Amino acid sequence: MTQERYAKLGALVVDDQAVVRAMLLKMLEQLGFGFVEAASDGSAALDTIRSADRLPSVIVCDIAMKPMDGLAFLAELRALPEIHRARIPVILLTATATGELALRARELRANGYIVKPVTPEVLALRVERAISAS
Repeated sequence: MTQERYAKLGALVVDDQAVVRAMLLKMLEQLGFGFVEAASDGSAALDTIRSADRLPSVIVCDIAMKPMDGLAFLAELRALPEIHRARIPVILLTATATGELALRARELRANGYIVKPVTPEVLALRVERAISAS
């Protein structure tokens, strides 16, 4: 996918750490996304998605957050009645990858995950794969 194509798309970053949110926002802006937004936890992200006029084309979401973690967010997102909102591709971020986590992410229809620390190259690959598949 070219930067020109990304220019028409948006991304949402969900992370409770401000420094991580800022880093991911910058990486997505550098990929050429037309708009990038941020939320500090899953609940705030759901509020953003429910009220958005323009939906993100991809969500990059940390798993370990409070009060609503990434897996709970993904479960609620997938349960939304509006299909176009429920099917937004989600890439999960984790500090440690386990078989249990991978299974749970698959059950919730995650579109991929990244083990921290996030690099621009890996983020670009996962985003490309998630958007192309959707």
